[in-house]
Amino acid sequence: MAIEKGSVDKLPSGSFRMRVTVGYNEKGNPVRLSKVSTATTLRKAYSELDEWIEYLEEHGYEDVSSITFKNFYEGMWKKEARTILEPRTVREYSDIIEKRFIPTFSNKKIIEIRPYQIKDVVLAAQPINESKKELSRKTKKRFLNAISSVFSVAKDQYRIISHNPVSDVKLPKESMKNTLIPEPYSIDEVKLMLQALDEHASDKTKVLVLTAFLTGAREGEIAALEEKDIDFNKNTIFFHQRIVLNEEKKYERRDGLKASQSKLIPVPDHYLQVLKEYISINQEARKKLKINPKNKYVFGSPEGQFELPTSLYRNWYRFVKRAGLRKIRFHDLRHTSASFLLADPEIPIKTVQELLGHKDYRTTMNIYGHALEETKRAASDRFSTLLE
Repeated sequence: MAIEKGSVDKLPSGSFRMRVTVGYNEKGNPVRLSKVSTATTLRKAYSELDEWIEYLEEHGYEDVSSITFKNFYEGMWKKEARTILEPRTVREYSDIIEKRFIPTFSNKKIIEIRPYQIKDVVLAAQPINESKKELSRKTKKRFLNAISSVFSVAKDQYRIISHNPVSDVKLPKESMKNTLIPEPYSIDEVKLMLQALDEHASDKTKVLVLTAFLTGAREGEIAALEEKDIDFNKNTIFFHQRIVLNEEKKYERRDGLKASQSKLIPVPDHYLQVLKEYISINQEARKKLKINPKNKYVFGSPEGQFELPTSLYRNWYRFVKRAGLRKIRFHDLRHTSASFLLADPEIPIKTVQELLGHKDYRTTMNIYGHALEETKRAASDRFSTLLE
């Protein structure tokens, strides 16, 4: 197949849209493929267009309606996923798609796949591990997230479809049962945690736990935090990079956050004082070693090496055990922070969304709906007090 025409248009958002004509329908109208370019300049966009045309000609797509699920997954999703998802997520989603969806949808045209067909595959899925009797609803939702990412790329990047069919899939609710993921700390438990930081924690642990709780940042974002990212005059912390496990399963620093490019978090004076004292310890260590590394990570080594996210977890777990606190994951401090804020009816959901770095407020609503229920009950109690 020879591509007859290609063009690049600049969109209002500042990005570029590439379009190619791959044929004509029975009425003589052109059949086009469209894709959003990741280039930053028009010249680079045209270079990307040439690469895309070469790829399309090599794979012989005649028109949009001929692209199968497997062709799109292998040729397009795998390439785009590396730029929009974490490496660990790419590996997980690839495994799910290849084991759960490729067997059913391999040769099916991507524009013909319907919500009920996706739901059937998910509900019929059986555990690969024979020791498990059935898959949890959370696992099934993970399956939906994986295949949804394929349709999202087809919709947002390539304009092959106008609607993501996964958005119409609703899984049946499970009966109430114990979950393996612990609940975030309650307000009383937060008070115990803060008290324990003064009584049982090292300087590093105290700053680490306060950073996680007060900013709601993820482990990788905290591990990548540098001294230059802290503004003691404006009382803010700037998160703009993260530590991730790459395709070779080695940790590396990457620009940007999981769901956004950056976020600026205001923090209290008392915390900044504790943080400043801890940083002064690092600065004194560098002075004694007579070194001045390019990267001065808050929780890293004096030589400029970042701390692994797994090490932050172990630090937290040792503190919890020593202080006799209820065991929760280090990541659950992020949930605790969000729940604590959402329990205050005077704090807008939008504010919490921005603090957590969620792209959509609905993500915040879905994850922390229990905290919103607490807010509703608090409002009801206030009415009860008034009536009494």
